[in-house]
Parts: sequence; structure tokens; C-alpha cells
Amino acid sequence: MDLISQLRQEHQDYVFKLSTLAEVIEGIRINGRGDYFIETVDGLLGAFTTELDEHARREEEFLFPRIVERVPDSPIPVMLEEHERIRQESGEFGRWYVQWRAGEDNTFEQWANAAIALRGAFSTHMQKENLIVFPLAKRILTPDELAHLTSWENK
Repeated sequence: MDLISQLRQEHQDYVFKLSTLAEVIEGIRINGRGDYFIETVDGLLGAFTTELDEHARREEEFLFPRIVERVPDSPIPVMLEEHERIRQESGEFGRWYVQWRAGEDNTFEQWANAAIALRGAFSTHMQKENLIVFPLAKRILTPDELAHLTSWENK
């Protein structure tokens, strides 16, 4: 699977995870703390912090430079700005959730708001990549370059 296909698949996985996160937040608002909610968010924490950063890093290191090289007026500068915003939202979500998880109930709204902001920013960003950036990359990269990107993903 080439890098673009892998990134698209990860986007599809994140759509489900973002939906689950929204449902859990609503569940906590209605029912309060519960083991199910905590276990679910614990399972999503890595996906929205460490794994999300790795996803963005692969785009930034392997895909984006090749696009900018051929299409200098591409949307990549905007995508990079959005990556930074998403990283900030991810960090806030992680920090506030850990505090809430440790028993600081008054931090629930902070982590819920950070999660909602992350969801909005990342959802919009994924749509731009899926509809604009990835099709552009498929048009301008040669089959050899796509194969090279495939080998990069395994390093």
C-alpha cells in the first residue's frame, strides 16, 4: 500500500474515532464518570496524541515536500499551519484529559472543549487532504515516486 492510500485509510479510521470521542463526551455529560467512558477515552488518547503526530509527520516529511517541489503555489503551507493547530489542540486535549482522569472533575469542560476543537479542526483538515492534497499528489507524482513513498512508510 502506498503512503497516500495508507494516509487515506488512517483518515477513515479517525472519522470513527472522532465520532466515538464525541459520543463519550456526551455520555459523560449525561451520566457522569463511568468506567466504560474512561476506558474508551483511555483507548483513544494515544490515537489523538502520539499517533496523530506520527501521521502528520509522515505527511510533512515524505509527501508535502514533493508536492511543494512541483507545485509551489500548492495548499501545503495552509496544511502545515493546520498541522500546528491540530498539534496544539491535541496537546490541550491530552493535558486536560489526564487531569480529569486523575480525579479533577472541574477540568471536564476544558478537556471536552479541547476534544471538540480537535475534532472540528482535524475533520476539516482531513477533508482538505482527501479532496485536494491527495488527488494532487496522485496527479503529479510518478509511479516510481509513489513506490518510493511506499518504501519510506516501512522505515
